[in-house]
Amino acid sequence: MSRPSNVSEAPRLAPLRVAGAGRVAGDRLELLTALINGPRFDPLFRGAVLRFPPDHPTYRWRCLVNGCQRACSNRYGYEMCPQHVKQWLQARTDDTTRPEFLLAAQPFPALSTVGQVMCRICPQRPATSRSLGLCLRHRKRWTHAQSQNSALALERWCAGEDTYPGFGDCLVTGCSDLAASPLGLCRWHELSYDDHSRPGGARLPASWIRWGEAADRPVEVSYRGAGGQAEFLRWCATAPTQSTHGQLDLRGLRPLVTEELRWGVFRHTEGDRSRWALPTVQGLVNRCREQKIDSLVDLSLGDCPPQVKLIATEMLHELRLVYFAPADTRDAGFLETEHFGVRFPGRTGHYDLTVASQRWLRDLLWDYLADRLRSPKCPRSPAPFDRMRLACAELSAFLETDAPHGGHDPTVLREEHMHRFVADRRHRERHALPSLATYRKDGRLSTVTAQFRATVFANVRALLRTSLDCGRTDAIGLDRGFIVVAPAPAYPKVRTRRPFPDHVAKALADSANLALLAEKYDSNDVGLRDIWETLIATGRRLGEVVNLRLDCTDRYNGLPLLWHDQTKVGHYDEAIRIPESVFQLLEARRCKTVQRFIQWHGRPPTATERPTLALFVTWYCNPSGTKAISLSTFNRDFRDWVDELDLGGRYVSHQARHTLATNLLRHGAGLHHIRQYLGHVRGHDRGLRQDRAVGNRGRAATRLGRRTGRRQPR
Repeated sequence: MSRPSNVSEAPRLAPLRVAGAGRVAGDRLELLTALINGPRFDPLFRGAVLRFPPDHPTYRWRCLVNGCQRACSNRYGYEMCPQHVKQWLQARTDDTTRPEFLLAAQPFPALSTVGQVMCRICPQRPATSRSLGLCLRHRKRWTHAQSQNSALALERWCAGEDTYPGFGDCLVTGCSDLAASPLGLCRWHELSYDDHSRPGGARLPASWIRWGEAADRPVEVSYRGAGGQAEFLRWCATAPTQSTHGQLDLRGLRPLVTEELRWGVFRHTEGDRSRWALPTVQGLVNRCREQKIDSLVDLSLGDCPPQVKLIATEMLHELRLVYFAPADTRDAGFLETEHFGVRFPGRTGHYDLTVASQRWLRDLLWDYLADRLRSPKCPRSPAPFDRMRLACAELSAFLETDAPHGGHDPTVLREEHMHRFVADRRHRERHALPSLATYRKDGRLSTVTAQFRATVFANVRALLRTSLDCGRTDAIGLDRGFIVVAPAPAYPKVRTRRPFPDHVAKALADSANLALLAEKYDSNDVGLRDIWETLIATGRRLGEVVNLRLDCTDRYNGLPLLWHDQTKVGHYDEAIRIPESVFQLLEARRCKTVQRFIQWHGRPPTATERPTLALFVTWYCNPSGTKAISLSTFNRDFRDWVDELDLGGRYVSHQARHTLATNLLRHGAGLHHIRQYLGHVRGHDRGLRQDRAVGNRGRAATRLGRRTGRRQPR
């Protein structure tokens, strides 16, 4: 990474605030309005109040138990109401599966406390006592009447009471409830007004019902000071809206931020996204209303809850794709891979290029990355882009401190400036000094190593040489000597991983230690132990096992086979023979994955869904079940497990691959068979070797025919 991880959200959102870059506010509103009124936009997301069906795929809000009329709990991720969550937490301790619980659970009726309840006598006034169903005035009258006659029936007493006019709608912007008193607030906002320390000091006179309303006198609201009423009305304009089940209230927002929220909520329904809780989204809307912002770009995220930050960040990313064309991103200093139809796994596609402070260097970096994205040989991972960005950050930081004018004028850069940059890198490597612009996860500067230095040199040379071939350096006046002296990469020799020693191999395959891995480091049961045992038995690469699909095993002529993709060497849908124990292990994991799919969707996967489902499913942002756990997740838990075993060294999972190769060699396998089994031969290399073998056999047959006088068939 090229900046500390503890920085604020401002740098990430800064490109949207660049003056003169992208579309201005008026154009942005027109653009979003045109998109929202287009045929592709779901009409459900139009309007001031968005009302969602209970079983919406992305914004589901009703309990998952069949027939239950209550809303899901926002504090848990079980998609059940609080009552069913308590029952499920008790039932799963008795080895009850979630599908069994959902089938056996009894549904609950809807709570009577949901929404505003009207007085049974005055239809224009809300009830302040839900059990009695009476407004404040009738409740006091009922209390007085019951004190006179305790045997009085409520229904009989209500029949003789008069109705009273209401107090109008609640003064809070965005609230659709009726006011409960002459103060002008509904009952929920009266309590919220107290929680906010009563801005403006709005109060009703004491005993206003007896001395005011009952006596046919106007009830006047008093305020604190001369500006108290204005302060009270300002609070009403920005007060939070009560979260109502199944709806999102966008009233009281300014036009542009309203359209931005509509667009962000709609875009989240496209693709494989996580489910957003509507009360959390309503919290973001309330914050926009409180801060009186014109655009979501101006929202302050400093004290926001983490879930609100994630929602706002995703919406801002979607807005960047709309507000900025590719040419605009070049001027603003960032790049969006989705503008080129590319999105790397686990990435948003946003690359901040302002790490290169010199405009000419940033433009060369943008053009280079754009060419790679447009190329038919676009990289499959973001690693080449990250390395190029890191190299430019290091070169930019050095030029800023050493070159004339901070390196901002490319015409003054000469051969000696590149020589000094190379010497500085080698000096830092030799003395283990920190880099200039690359930070670790803890916020400290990274130490320059031989690998770090070689990566920087290789990418700086590639950028400058490619720009020279395309004529971009001539257009900006960059001296040719500065380019050609950029050193060629000289990567250090890397020692290969050794096989596991006997005591380590025995400890990592011990049943007690494997049980520890599953119980302590795999609380969500994603299959860490199954992955490790498969790695031991098959010698596959970690990514080849982690990314296995649901139907990856089967029997052919009675033999168990494992189908997997060897993407590193270009072999797809390759099959290898596996032991019966591994076959049974993966079959059990498949059953767990299918059961988990049934838990979340209430049905088994279809024939078209099964090939896309991951075998080792992640719990994070994966409602469709197509994403596998990340390699970093397995490596982190595996490292912690090995450290706890205290085996006297640092060991990684990839050494299981070398251990298997050693065992195959010890049992008489040839090196060519081992290389082919482990997937060390690329697809075109293997085809070339097959062609050579066929050619050799053909030439040998021809020579044999000449000797015997027989003509060999083709």
